[in-house]
Amino acid sequence: MLHDHERRALERIEAEIAATDPTFADRLRRPLAGWRFVLVLVAVTGVCALAVGILADQAVLALVGVVTIGTFVVQHFSRRTHPTGD
Repeated sequence: MLHDHERRALERIEAEIAATDPTFADRLRRPLAGWRFVLVLVAVTGVCALAVGILADQAVLALVGVVTIGTFVVQHFSRRTHPTGD
């Protein structure tokens, strides 16, 4: 976490960017739509790896699926619980 003086400095920088270039500031606040596609693709790949690993009795492939799905879930919920200033 940031210290109070660092947070205030960051807020001043954000306000200055928003005042001088609102379009750029808006783009910084929004998550990239392309990353959503990548994350969904990773989640689907993880589910497929888990299913194939279980059906083919391949523990390593099933483990890769579980780790992939777990990473997706942690990343997804960490972005929801730590907003980027919206």
